Amino acid sequence: MTEYKDPVCGMVVMPESAEGKAEYQSKTYYFCSDQCMRDFQKDPAKYVK
Repeated sequence: MTEYKDPVCGMVVMPESAEGKAEYQSKTYYFCSDQCMRDFQKDPAKYVK
């Protein structure tokens, strides 16, 4: 299983149990909560390095 790091809070997230996901610059990001996903969607460049 592949683990991903929530770009907003840094929590480790498994795609199958993620609370949300979003696409940005042809990459999929997974989130631990709806709030982290909404924060990311407001300003993705802030969280993607």
